[in-house]
Amino acid sequence: MWHAIEGTPKTAQSKRFVTVTDELRAILLELWKSQDSPLSGYVLANADGGRVNLDNLAKRVIVPALSRCSVCCKPEAEGHEDHEFQRDDSLPRWTGWYSLRRFHGTQIRHESGDSETMAKALGNSKAVADKHYLKSTEVLPEVRKAVNNAMRGLSAVQPLCN
Repeated sequence: MWHAIEGTPKTAQSKRFVTVTDELRAILLELWKSQDSPLSGYVLANADGGRVNLDNLAKRVIVPALSRCSVCCKPEAEGHEDHEFQRDDSLPRWTGWYSLRRFHGTQIRHESGDSETMAKALGNSKAVADKHYLKSTEVLPEVRKAVNNAMRGLSAVQPLCN
């Protein structure tokens, strides 16, 4: 999948199993169970069983959920009649799907101690993985904290505001 285009992978090596972190595995397993454990179809399916467009999901659900007003708890796109919108800085900022891929690559490299393992997990050459996906390990604790906050933030955005 690329945006709304469904097709075959660019290379034969691209058709493979994808490694995931324990956190992502738990999230996907919970999602699968919530969908009555289907044996086929899309992992991220919409109500009619079709595929979810991740860009649309980010624009319509994730970004608005993470961009609410600290004064009235309404999303930025809604009206703020008696005040200017003030973003709730307790919520993480959405930086895109690609940042999650970089985080995943860096995490695998950090845990395995091996760039080759990271490259295989990402489906890239070692040179590409090191150049484009490996980020400073000093930022890993902060990135992990942001990812965890985002997951909590997405599931708890509404309850935080009354």
